[in-house]
Amino acid sequence: MKKLTLILIALSLATAVEAKDPLLLSNDSWPPFILEGSEQGTAEKLVCQALSLQGWPCQVEVKDWEIVLQEARIGSIDGIAAAWRNPDREQYLVFSEPYLSNRIIPVVHSRSNVTITRASDLAGLRVALVTDYAYGGTIEGLKASFTLVEARNSLDALKAVTSGKADAALVDELVARDKLETPVMENLTMINMVLAFRDLHFAVSRQNPLAEEIIGDFQRGYKQMLSDGTVNEILNVDWLATDFGQSGKLNVVMRSGVSLDDLAAPSNDGEVFALEASEYDLLQQRDMDPNRVNYQVDGKSYSNLQSALDDVFGKDTPCKHKNYTSQFDCTDLFKKK
Repeated sequence: MKKLTLILIALSLATAVEAKDPLLLSNDSWPPFILEGSEQGTAEKLVCQALSLQGWPCQVEVKDWEIVLQEARIGSIDGIAAAWRNPDREQYLVFSEPYLSNRIIPVVHSRSNVTITRASDLAGLRVALVTDYAYGGTIEGLKASFTLVEARNSLDALKAVTSGKADAALVDELVARDKLETPVMENLTMINMVLAFRDLHFAVSRQNPLAEEIIGDFQRGYKQMLSDGTVNEILNVDWLATDFGQSGKLNVVMRSGVSLDDLAAPSNDGEVFALEASEYDLLQQRDMDPNRVNYQVDGKSYSNLQSALDDVFGKDTPCKHKNYTSQFDCTDLFKKK
């Protein structure tokens, strides 16, 4: 009944939003963020759902990247769903705040003895990188220290490791999570160590007179999706860390529509996906004050996960959770009479 009420409220709010002109966006093919064909990629879903909450219908066309940038420059498209920010592009695009960080991590063979705890550990290795991918200053500065294995895309970089042509591939973490679930990649292991970050933005052409309004609406819609766990669902992560613009205060958001007993515990062992680099850094602080952490469950905020459990299941629930970094156990939850 509680979920039905929330759904009805959400529907009534959606119908109250004034319909606006459809937006035509474009990107190059970049699985799993941007997909060719009828299926939407992760970035497409995040951007278009946030816009639709504010009344903007959204369509993303897939074209070569050079054409995408040129069309955004002259205004023949409304904008770009997923783009990195630089001074040149700021001349003809209005950028949103980052809605995702591309986290570059190393992937190695499961039987490999390679240890990578920092970027400098790449020295002496054969490293697969996507040609023309902007890995950032740290990785670019180390290229002279390792043997570069060029790849056309992230999948090719991973295949270079499976075939033994490379010791490690540097790919986005969400790409790794997606690809390593396939049988052909079962012999690969991703190392939970971020070597570089790239902020991902939604951008609107400055030729569109409503550019600032569209960006503002996107950010309002996206914040709503962050709060209620929709972003978790799209990213396929149980727990999402974001500060909602409150520097130093971490919000750990639960995936929407999933029972608490079905989730992995939100701990520092990789079960929490940090939205941006600053949140990732906070997660690495093993002694972080639990009072600096809030939990978002179905759009409601709690000071600790135990209070969320008590609210959802009652104060007699057998699920117990000591603090932000500990485990919780709900195995006996539905055995109660």
